[in-house]
Amino acid sequence: MDMAAQEKPEQGKAPKELEGWRRERGEMLQRIELLRRQKICYICRDLETGEVFGKQHIIFENDRFRAVLDPYPRVEGHTIVVYKPHRDDVSQLSYDEVGPVFQMCIRVVKAIKSALKAEKVYLLTMCDGRVSHLNFQLLPRYAGNLMGYRRLSARLYPLEDGAEAAALIRSALLQRGSDSQSRE
Repeated sequence: MDMAAQEKPEQGKAPKELEGWRRERGEMLQRIELLRRQKICYICRDLETGEVFGKQHIIFENDRFRAVLDPYPRVEGHTIVVYKPHRDDVSQLSYDEVGPVFQMCIRVVKAIKSALKAEKVYLLTMCDGRVSHLNFQLLPRYAGNLMGYRRLSARLYPLEDGAEAAALIRSALLQRGSDSQSRE
């Protein structure tokens, strides 16, 4: 898997393949908007039922966190870390929650860097809208990729090799977990 490749905008895809991808994404956005109008957190709903995002490439999951590849990434390895207890944004985290939340994010960042050979991994959160749920976007940057805030304007594209990328990151995460006490 060549993770160091440039961003993969929609170019090069067959029009029918892109139509299906755009249709799926549009349907997902409609589901999200319907839930928001009903004042229902779409992330909480998905965590309960799996009906919002559908099949996801899960990197890690336990009772407090879920880390998945973004199904509509801006770059290879774009990962979302969800803190499962509902919090609208970081300001609602208690001081006892802050440490474990950021430790989880850092564990996944290090796994992405190790597994996918990213130079940097940007961590951001943009919890907005009528009903929001705290989550962290991890956007890897590879040699030759857009830098800094321009990463946020990179085009979305269909996720390819999601199972392989998730397996690579998961393996690195598990490796780091097994030796984290001796190294960190």
